[in-house]
Amino acid sequence: MLLPLFLSAFQKLAFSGLLLLAGYTGAPSNAPAATPNDEEEKATAKTFTTATAIKGIDVSRWQKHVDWALVSESEVAFAFVKATQGDFRQDPFFTRNWEETKRHGIKRGAYHFYKPEAPVQCQIELFTNSVVLEAGDLPPVLDVEISDPKVSPVQLRAGIRTWLEGVTAHYGVKPIIYTSQNYYRRYLQGHFNDYHFWIARYSDNHPEVHQTDSWMFWQHTDRGRIMGINTAVDVNFFVGDSDMLSQLCIPDLMAQETQPSPLKQLKHMYPLP
Repeated sequence: MLLPLFLSAFQKLAFSGLLLLAGYTGAPSNAPAATPNDEEEKATAKTFTTATAIKGIDVSRWQKHVDWALVSESEVAFAFVKATQGDFRQDPFFTRNWEETKRHGIKRGAYHFYKPEAPVQCQIELFTNSVVLEAGDLPPVLDVEISDPKVSPVQLRAGIRTWLEGVTAHYGVKPIIYTSQNYYRRYLQGHFNDYHFWIARYSDNHPEVHQTDSWMFWQHTDRGRIMGINTAVDVNFFVGDSDMLSQLCIPDLMAQETQPSPLKQLKHMYPLP
């Protein structure tokens, strides 16, 4: 591990405090969260999405060639970029998207699409050999959204934790877990309270998590339209303000100093079916 974990203090103090002040139930709390009625919850979601939230997107090969100069003019503050999938594949647009987001002043984060049946250590190595985190980047993200009949829920969670801990050891910062609301409820709730969640819930209602868990990003739709992108794109909101988003990013002292081997990067760039 490079340095003591950056997010530990942030998780316990700053961010959880902000969530409580904002009235969101995602922050850990010893007291049971209040349950608003439908009208109150809809009003909260509307206020959150239109007035107080920081907007971002996430992209992969499905968006193809993104014009990041135009995206940067569309009130997009951050972007999560797909880096890798399973144990052998790098997204063919990752390198370009990773470089262009930074060049145009958009806070960037890289994510790995987790395959439950693939060897976990190989998935860790694929991601860490492909992604160099720098000061100002968002923490790594593990995208968990599929299951496998050969992998039990207990085995699934064990594999997820192994990936999270391996990536934490490499970068010195805890990853964020991306998943859907339903997947979270079925497999993850209450099992990863030392990590923050990014929840996909295509609804007027904000994500709901177990009282011991916390969420910080909400994927609100997969049908967003953003200038500079010719296809539909996922639109996300960060629950805090711009200062909180900056605090979440990796500071100078924790930025990775070594570059991955170019040969290791190239060997994962197989054509996609």
